[in-house]
Order: sequence, then C-alpha cells, then structure tokens
Amino acid sequence: MESNEKIQILSDLIQFDSRNGNERPVAEYLKALFEKHGIEAEILPLASDPDHRANLVAHVGTGKPVIAFTGHMDVVDFDRSQWATDPLQLTMDGDKMFGRGVSDMKSGLAAAAIALIDIKEKEIPFDGTLRFLATAGEEVGMAGSTALQAAGYMDDVDALIVGEPTGYNTSFANKGELNITLSAKGKAAHSSTPQLGINAIQELMDVWADIKTKLDERSQKDTNQYLGQDVYNIDVINGGSQPNILPATAEAQLNVRTVPEFDNEAVLAIIDQAIADFNTNHKGEVSREVTMEIIPIEGDLHSKLIQKMQAIAKAAVGKDIKAIAAPGGTDASKLLVDHPIGFPMAVFGPGNFLTAHQNNEECSKDMYLKFIDMYTELFTTVSTEY
Repeated sequence: MESNEKIQILSDLIQFDSRNGNERPVAEYLKALFEKHGIEAEILPLASDPDHRANLVAHVGTGKPVIAFTGHMDVVDFDRSQWATDPLQLTMDGDKMFGRGVSDMKSGLAAAAIALIDIKEKEIPFDGTLRFLATAGEEVGMAGSTALQAAGYMDDVDALIVGEPTGYNTSFANKGELNITLSAKGKAAHSSTPQLGINAIQELMDVWADIKTKLDERSQKDTNQYLGQDVYNIDVINGGSQPNILPATAEAQLNVRTVPEFDNEAVLAIIDQAIADFNTNHKGEVSREVTMEIIPIEGDLHSKLIQKMQAIAKAAVGKDIKAIAAPGGTDASKLLVDHPIGFPMAVFGPGNFLTAHQNNEECSKDMYLKFIDMYTELFTTVSTEY
C-alpha cells in the first residue's frame, strides 16, 4: 500500500464524527476496508444502541498464540470555534497532521489495520492468530471493551497491545479510575435563620473533609512503585439557588485515580464508612453513586512483548525507548479485568499524547507511517515469544 493511500485511510476515519455514541459508521468502514483486502471482520452492535454503537473484530491467522490489538473508535467532544482547522478534516502542515482523534486514537487504529492488511497481502509468515479489537465508548464508560470481555474475546489472548498514543515510548501500567457523585439532602431555610434548616452544601463540605483525611492517611502508606499513590479531587459541585436561602440539596462529583495497593474497592469502603458515620451523627443525609469505574492495571515491565517493542522502535528511530507507567486509563482496564497484574500488556501507539483531548490535536505524519511498519514487524515477530 502506498503512503498516500495510508494517509487517505486515516483521513477517512477522521471525517467520521464519532464523538462518544456514534461509532458504528467507523466500524462499518473498517469492515469494508478489511474485506476489500481479504480479511474477514465482524460488526458487534452494542445492545444499548445497536443502530449507532458497535465494536468490530477481525482476525488474521489461526491457532495459538493469540496476539490482540485494541483501539477505540470514539473521540472526545470539540468546539469548532476553538480550532484553527476543521476538526473533522485531516489537515496537513508539513509533518504535522491535525484533526479530532488524529492522536487519540484514529492514527493508531488506522496504523494497526493497515499493518494487518500488509501482513495478509504480502503473506508475511507468523505464528498463531492476530486479533483486531476496535471498541466503542472508551472515552466514556468503556462499554465496548466491557462487552468484548464479557463475550469471551480475551479468554484465549496471550498478549495485548493497546494502540493509545505513546509517541515512541511504551507503557505497561495505568491507574484505575472512579467517578463518584456525592449527594446531600438538607432542609431549606432563610439564610438569616440557619438554625431552622440544614445546609446541604455544608453537609457535603463536612463529609468530604472527613473522606479526604482518611484517603490521605491510606494513600500515603499504600503506594505503587511505578504508579505512585492515589489521586482524588472534587471536580464539580452544584447546589443552592440564591444567596439568602439555605440549599436543601447539593451534589459533588469526585474523581479518584487508584493504584493496585489502594484499589477501587478499598477507596469505596473508606467512602462508605465515612458517609455512614456522618449520617449517624448529623441531621442531613449524604449518599453516593459510582458513575464510572475502571481498575488499575500493572502489566509485566519485563515482558517479552515490551522488550520486542523497545527493540523495534529503537531500530526505527535510533534511540532507547522508555517503558513507563501512565496515570490515564485505557480499555485494558476492562479487557484485563480478570488479569489486572502481570499480564503481558503494553500501550504503544502513534500520536502526540500532550495534545490528545485538546484543541488543534496533532500527530506526526512520519510517526504514523513508521508505526505501520513497526506494527507489521511487531505483529509478525512477537508471536514467537508466546
């Protein structure tokens, strides 16, 4: 496949407005692309919205080992007025390519798909099966990877490659994440007679102070050698209607990033106990709801998969390649829910992760094309290690 065709495939993917909730057209495009080149692919609609949301699975080869690649088809939202270019058009400026998802992560998705096509058409020999998993909804809720894991597509996988943007580095671990909504019920009253009411905002402030103290104590003791310690913030708070009325209700949204030593279950246990203690000793009522949860993942830093990635990337770019731990989550947190520690997993993909989720998101054209070649070599050689 010529370079201009490789760029055109990425351009085609950028044109799909796949802001979370409209991934099926991307899946249909990839299915047609694969089948044009003799690779069977299957669209798997999500039960929640089968007309608009779907995963895609494709295979090259047969038998063991099974090397899986996963990449997501959705992108985050954008405000056209804040972009210098059209976010739904791939725009070139020298080596820089601009467009929503060009880094996170349609360049990785395109590069892996093209690598499979090259392997198939050139009949490059390899052992076992290459499995391509394109997911819906990674950016919000990870519904696609949850469905693939539940359907058994990870049951026989021997190694997992996640195509999120890492530059030329690779990542073997990521923190888990909890989004938690804290809700408080109080009693409205005139602000001149606060003793007649219950200030719901104050209830939230008080319970959060207690929760934070307990989280601080635990997180300082239970840290991870690669990922550090848990991080937690209140990022949204809502309550009240005007300055002279005590608010009867209030709500805060809490984001927690977890490590294996102080994981999601342990964090929720602390929060639940703090809320129970608070409700016992106060007139108001506080409750919580988990709106998103992914677990921390710590792969094998010394896996043959990572060693192979580092060797291939070093040969391509002429410098040593770092293996790092990352604070952000990936679909690996759902795909590896049964194997969160020690599985041969690595994140390795083209893109400028510093501009992911930002206005004027960009990726290097040269890096994108190099990754196609690196994926081709990786996919056909790493299987010998498993």
